[in-house]
Amino acid sequence: MKYLGNIGILLIISLTLISCKNNQSMLSQGISQGMAGQVLWYEGDLMPGIDKEPAVGKPIKREIYVYNATKMEQADLLDGSLYSNIKTELIQKTISDEDGKFIVALEPGTYSVFVKEPQGLFASRFDQSGIINPVVIGDNELVRIIIRVDYQAAY
Repeated sequence: MKYLGNIGILLIISLTLISCKNNQSMLSQGISQGMAGQVLWYEGDLMPGIDKEPAVGKPIKREIYVYNATKMEQADLLDGSLYSNIKTELIQKTISDEDGKFIVALEPGTYSVFVKEPQGLFASRFDQSGIINPVVIGDNELVRIIIRVDYQAAY
């Protein structure tokens, strides 16, 4: 009977550790400088309204491309927020998991982040200098971002 109790305790501990590991997913890779975040899909009529709940994005698995800071004139705009022919250096590529989560180690600097879609590379923001989807990484900084892939949404 004592043997079965020990097995039960080991089972509970194992399940707890697996649960903790899954909750931390890729964030437990020991990366302390770079970028971590989630990629979310939005589509349809997202026009705000009085009795309308805010839209909730669906986590998606996608390839994420991190380039050196890229100005609008350093990429070809295909359609609205889809780009091709990025003329700056590709620094890193990673893939978000099924929960849309990702993490990538980066040196301090300014980067442009794109999400690969069938029609091109998606990025919907830019700063006052014209840098596409900028992310600034400081020394020993893990920047957290949410990427809203919303080119199929109407606001």
